[in-house]
Amino acid sequence: MQELYLYHIPTDRRVDLGKFLSPEGYKGEWRCDLHPRYSPDGQKIIIDSTHEGNGRQMYLVDISNVLP
Repeated sequence: MQELYLYHIPTDRRVDLGKFLSPEGYKGEWRCDLHPRYSPDGQKIIIDSTHEGNGRQMYLVDISNVLP
């Protein structure tokens, strides 16, 4: 299980965004890390994941509702 979260260092605040199952076949050399990166507007995070069983896919996570 891979966890995706935001962490604000000055306030020690953690915001959980989701947990993503990594299927059994994606271990060691063939693993798929989330590699989170922000969209240009900073309102979304793009991740790589295999949690739906369709191989490596990219997912867009909207974080606009957890931003100050």
